[in-house]
Amino acid sequence: MIFFVNEAQRKSSGSTCYLEFQKGNHNDKCWLPGSISIYCELWDEHHLSDLFTHAVKDFDYFGMTEISRNQWEEIVKLSKEPNQIWKEIIAEADLWVKECFKNYDVFTIIGM
Repeated sequence: MIFFVNEAQRKSSGSTCYLEFQKGNHNDKCWLPGSISIYCELWDEHHLSDLFTHAVKDFDYFGMTEISRNQWEEIVKLSKEPNQIWKEIIAEADLWVKECFKNYDVFTIIGM
């Protein structure tokens, strides 16, 4: 992976400056083994909040946001338009998201 790291990689970085993508509904725990994370500076540098707020009106960079299958499909669609880097980032996450949706109705983004 280029943009996302698994939990072991995040933990070995010694940093918590990541947004965590967690399978299912948030269960009061963070940094779960099945999660992927993206470094907050990458998120900010590529203005990913702009992309996510177009599809998810209540997206919360500092809180928890559940993403449904329909919302994710909209994010994927929007990522293909003007910004090539969005397409690459979302395509990388899409593999994890598709696996998540096999067992869960949502995934949760845990913000800063």
